[in-house]
Amino acid sequence: MLVVVRGAPRESLNLRVPPELKRRIIEYAEQVGISINAAAVVLLTEGLRAEERRRAQ
Repeated sequence: MLVVVRGAPRESLNLRVPPELKRRIIEYAEQVGISINAAAVVLLTEGLRAEERRRAQ
């Protein structure tokens, strides 16, 4: 689980995504009870970790 400390430096990243991807992010956010932005960060982080593991093999 990714945790962001209050007051920690942040940057903005505006992404344009297909409607289907946005719907899936919203569904995930609702399932786990977090904001859409937090869900997007969690999913991006997990995707990047998976890519790092794939490259390490």
